[in-house]
Amino acid sequence: MPLKQYINTLADGQPYRHALFYKLPGGLRFCMAEGEHFARVLTAVRKGSIVCEDVFADADTILVHLQNYATPNRFDMRFTLRQLAMAGIAIPRAREIWAEPVPRQDPDDDESWCLNALFELPKSCLASLLWCAFAADFGELRPNPHCQVYLINPASGLMAHPYDDRGMDVVGTNREALRQLYSTHYAWLLEYDLDTMDRTFAQP
Repeated sequence: MPLKQYINTLADGQPYRHALFYKLPGGLRFCMAEGEHFARVLTAVRKGSIVCEDVFADADTILVHLQNYATPNRFDMRFTLRQLAMAGIAIPRAREIWAEPVPRQDPDDDESWCLNALFELPKSCLASLLWCAFAADFGELRPNPHCQVYLINPASGLMAHPYDDRGMDVVGTNREALRQLYSTHYAWLLEYDLDTMDRTFAQP
């Protein structure tokens, strides 16, 4: 199955941008941020790596989906590509790239697009990918490609979205794998949504 078709299957055919926990019910939302300023990113990378080691326990590679907003000017992506390279992330030749128009909120808004790149990387890139995701809100930090990062394990049917230094969503079609993550990392689940997760996973 083509990779792009697979991720649509994983998300039940729904477009996923941000807030996966709310858009794809039945998942988990983890609290990552602690401390102040840049230390938040370092803590988020540490905790995110521990959770993702379980998400990708049976995998040697990660299916990476990057999303970024841009105008029709193709040179907009130069900054993002340079920052990814600084993080040690090179987009391989075996990849799928496509663009989707972003609905205009106002008729006078400039045309903009959501650019997507889908490719596989070795699991050794996990920490660098998490850094790129968690550093998004800190403009002065580098490397910082300012794009959404989705990490997918096709074998287990799970997708992790480290949306910024505050948290990370894990969703997917494998209810038992999600239940194991719920039990193993219960202390890190976001308290605000804990009742929802308890109703989903506390009972067998």
